Amino acid sequence: MIKGIRFQLIVSLLGVIVLPMLLLPVAGVNVESSRTGLDGERFSGVLYIIFTVSIAFICCAVALTRIITKRILLPLKDLTAAADHIVNGHLDFRIASGKQDEMGRFSAAFEIMRAKLQETMTQQAAYEQARKDLIASISHDLRTPLTSIKGYVEGLQDGIVHDKAKHERYLAVIRDKTEKLDELIEDLFQFSQLETGQLKMHYDTQDCRSLLEAIVQPLEREYRDHTVLLTVDRPFPCGLVRADRVRLTQVFDNLVGNAAKYAGKDAHIAILATISENRLEIEIGDDGAEIADHDLPHLFDRFYRGDKSRSSYLGGTGLGLAICKYIVEEHGGSIGVRVDPGQGNRFYCTLPLTE
Repeated sequence: MIKGIRFQLIVSLLGVIVLPMLLLPVAGVNVESSRTGLDGERFSGVLYIIFTVSIAFICCAVALTRIITKRILLPLKDLTAAADHIVNGHLDFRIASGKQDEMGRFSAAFEIMRAKLQETMTQQAAYEQARKDLIASISHDLRTPLTSIKGYVEGLQDGIVHDKAKHERYLAVIRDKTEKLDELIEDLFQFSQLETGQLKMHYDTQDCRSLLEAIVQPLEREYRDHTVLLTVDRPFPCGLVRADRVRLTQVFDNLVGNAAKYAGKDAHIAILATISENRLEIEIGDDGAEIADHDLPHLFDRFYRGDKSRSSYLGGTGLGLAICKYIVEEHGGSIGVRVDPGQGNRFYCTLPLTE
């Protein structure tokens, strides 16, 4: 391709520049000869001049072609090779773009495209691996409670349980395992809605204080006799927010549930709400084990489960926090986590106030 373009440039330059310079003097000499009878010696001198000028123009054409080849065609050759690498799935390289001319800017734009494509493919590969891990984990999470349920049901059917207390314990285990299955299936169902854009919100303008009370009071009842101590800093601030109470309740159920699950027995979970810069800020802190630094940036990623041994033991799909993030961001807010060294973890959520 490069040779073809170079050849075309040379021919074009010869055709446009050199040939007219050759034809016009010859035509002029012929006309003059016909009028004045130009002698042979003088005509030979003119031809020598024409030949010399033609050689000079040819040399200029070749030099110009080399310059154009170096400044335009060689960068195009590099970009063509880079495109071939990308087509073959090889993105771990860089495209030099030192010049500030049009080709330099084009090469720089091509390099930005390559880098973004590489980043996207890396993220996609990580996402796909996490999805595969999740499928394997869910298969285990579904099989384990189902096996337990099957065993306890068969025990009840076979009539081997005659003691009433033992009978009640069997039923309690079946109920607990069924609830875990229900939570798992609900997470998967909501995630499928999130993926297809069908996780809808139903907003109402609500007072912050009444909204937070409606969210927190059921949590207080749930954790009243729990090994984890849950405290709430009252009174809540006043203000108006546009919110879906059901979805926000789901968010805080998940955040408090995670804190209770990972903080361990005798942990302290505190809920605090303030208003700052026209935003409602809710913080859920715990004094449990601090989240590892390498986990912090990924906690709200889909399928991320952190410490695999711990998450496998405690259950969970790695979707709960991703769903929380989606819900909060749909409200125009933000959600995150930070670690206070020596004091524990702080999950925070902000929602914009409305008039």
